[in-house]
Amino acid sequence: MDTMSDDDPMTSEREFNTRNIAEFRANDGKVSGQFEGFPLLIMTSTGAKSGEPRENLIGYFDIDDTIYIVGSAAGRDASPAWVFNLRADPTVTVEIGPNPPTQMVARELPKADRDNVYARIVELAPGFGEYEKRTDRVIPVFELAPSA
Repeated sequence: MDTMSDDDPMTSEREFNTRNIAEFRANDGKVSGQFEGFPLLIMTSTGAKSGEPRENLIGYFDIDDTIYIVGSAAGRDASPAWVFNLRADPTVTVEIGPNPPTQMVARELPKADRDNVYARIVELAPGFGEYEKRTDRVIPVFELAPSA
């Protein structure tokens, strides 16, 4: 028996993600609503437990020609599932705008590098400073680089 209901937060989040991914692909990387105007990418990672492909629409920051993604989860006490996926298998496929999917490798930044990059991110998007205040965890930052 399936115990998931329509008002289950995880089901709602998955449906929200699916709708936004479809809009992204239909509109050359643009999404309306709360994400309008924010640089977004679709990252396909491998599920840490399931081994299945997992697609996520994620905001990104291009700082000095390097792409960074942040596991903020809006300051929740747990990282988003994709963080655990990247830690288990850092090879991902990334879609940005109308460009074809690209194989990349995610590298979690060590604390000192993370702190420097996160400070730059807060300059660009001040709301990320609020996320740090909502949780005791260190919000992870990953660099995405083309795979060799």
